[in-house]
Amino acid sequence: MKEELVYLGVDIAKSYLDAAIGNEKRRFANERIGHRELIKWVKQLKVPVQVICESSGGYERALVQALVGAQLKVSLVQANRVRQFARAAGILAKTDRIDAKLLCHFAKAMQPGTISASELEQEHLRELESQRRHLTHLLVMEQNRAARASDGCVRRLKSQSAQSNQKADRTTRSAH
Repeated sequence: MKEELVYLGVDIAKSYLDAAIGNEKRRFANERIGHRELIKWVKQLKVPVQVICESSGGYERALVQALVGAQLKVSLVQANRVRQFARAAGILAKTDRIDAKLLCHFAKAMQPGTISASELEQEHLRELESQRRHLTHLLVMEQNRAARASDGCVRRLKSQSAQSNQKADRTTRSAH
């Protein structure tokens, strides 16, 4: 007989994670050691678990990478969808611990898809490409400014331009 998938909701803040599964709630630091503790707890549960969390301005990235790296099922959902679900269910209170529990209910009802390692890698490459475009844009601006600047200013701009080139090259190399 196949065991039923259990959802673990994680509400993510800048410095901590509130996790809920069933009636159990725990708080972890939102840093490597806290991620390891959360992963250890999930693996000790001895049931199939899918972790669900909201996109939260980038604070979720390291956790999601750690969970996927530990070969755990993970879903990342839009906060707005969860909030609409809560309103429809009549849940108006908003605290981190309530949000973690709410994520469990949302996942059980909506059964969101999981994130794969390749999707994380694609996201990382998109970020690197965006950074590369930004640095290239800055480089062109500095070169244009240097073309119409005085001699003393030109030396400073050339130095800044060289630094921008180096940053862009490092970004490109780190993507490979």
